[in-house]
Amino acid sequence: MVKQYLLFICILFLVGCAAPPNNHLTTYNELVMTEGMSITAENLLYGTITITAGKGFERSYTWAGDTRSLVMWPRKERWNGSLGIYYPGPGSHWKEHDGITRAVVEEGQKNFSSLEALMKYVKKYSNHGETTYADNGLFVSWGKNTGAGGTLQVDVWQLLINGNPPNEIPGSQNDKIRVFRVN
Repeated sequence: MVKQYLLFICILFLVGCAAPPNNHLTTYNELVMTEGMSITAENLLYGTITITAGKGFERSYTWAGDTRSLVMWPRKERWNGSLGIYYPGPGSHWKEHDGITRAVVEEGQKNFSSLEALMKYVKKYSNHGETTYADNGLFVSWGKNTGAGGTLQVDVWQLLINGNPPNEIPGSQNDKIRVFRVN
């Protein structure tokens, strides 16, 4: 009986110490997308991209007529204000498409204290022609570096003011971002 009890305690201990897989949804990560959600965004430099959320932290990116997927990593602590998910793009992890073999991507929420603070952020990151944002605070920046390494870079942010989506952002391009469900 004592051996069975000790075995039971050991099993509980080991199960309790096991780390969850990277694609396990957590209650603390501040995501933008939910399973089955797609965002299509257009920008001046690179055209159109569609980001689709799969199960957990899986995201698919469709541009120039083809799709590539990956599983993002949850942030354990805030990075530049975000407690979202990311993928740092180790190595060439994709079959080449449109000069791209890897991705460096992020998704999360960014909270600001005022519309003025939000606008400083938008202006800082919107002057390169790679970003599109809507009145509701949905912000997508995407581009490609087809030089050495061929990298797709995508950031999907939900911009908030004191924890709430804004109603209007000057210079927004509501017609350049579409959100829909794929299932």
